[in-house]
Amino acid sequence: RPLGSGNMGHMSLTEKDVAFTNVAWGRTATVFGPENVDSRFVRIKITEYAPGSGHQLHRHPEEEVLFVLEGRGISRTATGDRPMFPGTFVFVPADTDHTTINLDPDRSLRAVIIKSPPGAVDK
Repeated sequence: RPLGSGNMGHMSLTEKDVAFTNVAWGRTATVFGPENVDSRFVRIKITEYAPGSGHQLHRHPEEEVLFVLEGRGISRTATGDRPMFPGTFVFVPADTDHTTINLDPDRSLRAVIIKSPPGAVDK
């Protein structure tokens, strides 16, 4: 079904239904986004930060919410570090330089990432 063709309807998935992509700091998968459900206002991902890793400081025009499922780490912006552990929500405003760092040398940090609007197709 081509993108932009209208509402794809009510849908549910499990983590086993999504394809993870390996990245330098772990792996990530889009659960819902423009590329698979034609969403216009949100992208939801599951991301795993490998033990002791993190991604480069970056910014994007979307607002971002992280919800930690497993592990421990920090979310870093110019305003400081915010601890992350299971059950933590973190809000990152649009156009804010930020990074996520997994502090555990032995376990992955797993989080649900929500971006709005969904922006370009992520890798």
